[in-house]
Amino acid sequence: MPVLLLFVCFFLFSCAHQQKDAPTHPTPPPVESALRAPEDEAPVAAQPVAPPPDGTREAPQTVGSAGEQKPPVKETPRTLLEEALVMVKNNAVQKRWSARQDDIAVYANFSIGGVKFTAVYDILHASLREGGYFQVPFLIETSVTGETLIGNLDWHIQHDDSGVLLSFDDDYIEAWEGAFALFDRYGARVTFFVQGKPLGFAKRALARGHDVGYHTIHHLNLSQVSRAVFIEETTSEIAAFRKAGIPLRSFAYPYGLSSPWMHEELFHSFTILRGYGVTFRLYDAAAIKQGYIAAKAIDNILYTYDKDFHAIVTLMLRAVKFTGSENILPLCTHNISNRADWGITPARLEYLLKAAQDLKLKFYCYKDFM
Repeated sequence: MPVLLLFVCFFLFSCAHQQKDAPTHPTPPPVESALRAPEDEAPVAAQPVAPPPDGTREAPQTVGSAGEQKPPVKETPRTLLEEALVMVKNNAVQKRWSARQDDIAVYANFSIGGVKFTAVYDILHASLREGGYFQVPFLIETSVTGETLIGNLDWHIQHDDSGVLLSFDDDYIEAWEGAFALFDRYGARVTFFVQGKPLGFAKRALARGHDVGYHTIHHLNLSQVSRAVFIEETTSEIAAFRKAGIPLRSFAYPYGLSSPWMHEELFHSFTILRGYGVTFRLYDAAAIKQGYIAAKAIDNILYTYDKDFHAIVTLMLRAVKFTGSENILPLCTHNISNRADWGITPARLEYLLKAAQDLKLKFYCYKDFM
């Protein structure tokens, strides 16, 4: 069964298993499950029928299109189901992710004794337990018979190389400097992709441990200008920055729009090029060093309500940490303001920084990959 469809089934199955005392949560993306398995009960099979002596159970016979009897499908041996449950609970399977915009699925595909299983994790509704670990609900399904098990996995957060690559675009100098103290509070390092030639701000940002990249002179749509204007907009001020001691080795495309010939031209002057979009993507350091990445936009205009912003940030950051020790999530926004559509409110920014800190995620700058 496709992973996204399995997520839907996971949600429907969960409606009958919600705890009465479960805390309320923001409405998750459509594919995110709302299951919270009972904390003190042992996971059980969806249909707990005693197997025959040979360890298999026969499904009812079905009739084909021509009326012939199809052979019965033997259900998965109970020992394999129990082994699959133990493997998932012990984190012994490789976790993966898939995404379409904000619809993020976290799952694992694995086989035991020739039987294929899929585990789906509900990391959004993982509960923080005494002792500082999370309890993550999951569902396991077999590929042939569709038999399912539910359970909880104890997730202990560890320090590793997973992290967030946060950047701000344009020329909101005053707002950015006003957030320096907030960044310091959470030990956050960020990258500012600046317009024009704000050399003073660039020096101050570097002195605070941040990074500075370039974002053209006038923020034109580079797909609609001549090659001569393209060169002027993107590279003519590089020498002035570098003469002032500002390396300026990364570049962010205005509007996220680019073409292969632009990459080829800009790689003569910059080491990393950044686009942006609305889909969740993860990279590792090696992939970032290849030269082009797309950052996930988190601007106010995309999330009308704080609860929606909190839900997607929680889901994204947990997916970063849960699915790999080297995952890096590029995020981008613009202004820092309560009124800006293209920007992030101070409260939302602090929520993001604190959530990343709580998950022991690193804060990366683009210069870290050069």
